[in-house]
Amino acid sequence: MTTLIRSSSLTGFREVASQLGGQADLMLERFRIHPDVLMDEEARVPLRSLVGLLEFAARELDCPDFGLRMAEYQDLHVLGPIAVIARTCATAGEALEQIIRFIGYHSPGIQLDLDLSENHAPRLLIDIRLTGPTPRRQMVELAMGVAHNGMKLLYGDNFVAQAVLFSANHSVAQARYRRYFKTVVCTGQSCNALVLRDEQLNQRIEQQAPYLHRALEQYFQQFDLQATSDVVSQVERLVLRMMPIQRCRLPLIAEQLGMHVRMLQRRLAEQGRSFDEIVESLRRDRADHYLAERHMPMSQVAGLLGYSEQSVFNRACQRWFSMSPGARRRQLFE
Repeated sequence: MTTLIRSSSLTGFREVASQLGGQADLMLERFRIHPDVLMDEEARVPLRSLVGLLEFAARELDCPDFGLRMAEYQDLHVLGPIAVIARTCATAGEALEQIIRFIGYHSPGIQLDLDLSENHAPRLLIDIRLTGPTPRRQMVELAMGVAHNGMKLLYGDNFVAQAVLFSANHSVAQARYRRYFKTVVCTGQSCNALVLRDEQLNQRIEQQAPYLHRALEQYFQQFDLQATSDVVSQVERLVLRMMPIQRCRLPLIAEQLGMHVRMLQRRLAEQGRSFDEIVESLRRDRADHYLAERHMPMSQVAGLLGYSEQSVFNRACQRWFSMSPGARRRQLFE
């Protein structure tokens, strides 16, 4: 099934491409996106087409920060009704919970999570879920930039994150990122995230409207978008979070979900899945994602996939692709 995204995520594409001397409409049509959809914020386009479009534009226009430039034209309002429900919450933390809960309305391919495992450093995790080795750096940067702008709407113009984390090893000068996010920016990390402060989650939102909030909740619930109702989705989110710290084990995942191990196994079996199969599938998908980062060391790739030994990763690659990690990387760039 094709994963879609609301066309509001194309806001700013035409402006940035034109500023760089590109022909925006021709680029859109190359990826089978009709230019007219830019005028309809509720239209949907394939997420893979948008991701490919941004990567193509960045390469053709020699603009490695294309996604971040697009983000300057976007904020929380590109999420449409999700932005409204966020603005009607009592606190910024509650607003983030609502955005995470209903982000599937905007696109099921965008994964958000709030990680509270680090003391005094809550992290808003952001990822783009696509199968295969599809480069997605520009889309990640766009999403991170929009998230930062969204925080400014919730917290005020003085919002500054503790730090910004990117999983890719970016070629853009660090000064560019520091100028945009106005904080420490770290690349080559285990995740993409805005590292927040405890007090930011507790900050009150002035424009509350309880009746509107309840009405919007009822509106969204008809789409059955609450990911927490799906045990497979919950397990996948926890596996991706715990994989880089080598804690991706069934008992630990079950404990995080408040379940007995056997109960979790039974719930997964009811949906035709097993824990080992989920981990294997996610590792294979993320392996291609990391190997597509040309300059990421193999030892780092192995670590991010939760392997303590490079040799274990090598054997996994043979199992998945019938070739070594180095050969797979070369194949991805052919």
